[in-house]
Amino acid sequence: MADDTPKPAEQKDIPVAKALEQTRPRAIERIVIHPWPKVILQWPLVLTSVVFYFLGGGWWADTGVVSAEALGLWWMIVFLFSLVVQTFDFGRGNIVAVFASVAVILLGLYIWEIQGGVEIYKAIYRFFANAKLALDQNFYLAISVIYAIMFLFAFLATRFDYWVLEPNRLMHKHGLLGDERQYATLQMSVEKEIPDLLEWLIFGGGRLIFKPGQGADAHKTLIVDNVFRVNSVERSVRDFLGSIKVDEDRRK
Repeated sequence: MADDTPKPAEQKDIPVAKALEQTRPRAIERIVIHPWPKVILQWPLVLTSVVFYFLGGGWWADTGVVSAEALGLWWMIVFLFSLVVQTFDFGRGNIVAVFASVAVILLGLYIWEIQGGVEIYKAIYRFFANAKLALDQNFYLAISVIYAIMFLFAFLATRFDYWVLEPNRLMHKHGLLGDERQYATLQMSVEKEIPDLLEWLIFGGGRLIFKPGQGADAHKTLIVDNVFRVNSVERSVRDFLGSIKVDEDRRK
């Protein structure tokens, strides 16, 4: 009587092959990169406005748990910070010089106040304390709604202006009609820049620079500004281009 029981080796081969096939990671087929408009950097101001709306009483109370003057003062400070971030570029050298200059000025004013008997900081405090920058809670609500609409437009803009990296090409898609420009990824390199440390701290934003290696576009520099979480995106792009380079070497 013939024994039809599979041999131990046969019992192991098929399950092991299936297990390896199931656990093998799927290769990334494409990477989509969205450059964001600068207005997205205003999210700290929007968050502050939402919180201050509720602290100011919201729709259910005429007065809030915090005085309107204090909320107005702190909102102006956050507003000033947001304008500074969006107006100036604080590179690695610039931000050190700015903080050093501010520290020297504050220290100089403090020494002048002690040595000269001039009330500088007290005068500044009285100025802001008496400014009465009280803002109605509906002002914070209006600011939040306005910026929410602008954020929506910014999101829609990223759907019509973006970059797609595939194994054999880098595509720039832009415009309402889907205009497209393609660049070969053969020997393409990528660089990362963080021109503004404050933008990187509050948004993770930075710049990616693609340099085609061959063809008619070899002399061009492709810049993608204000990329969200640029460090993570740059690592993914480098791994992607590295896998393309390995595949090219294997074909040779």
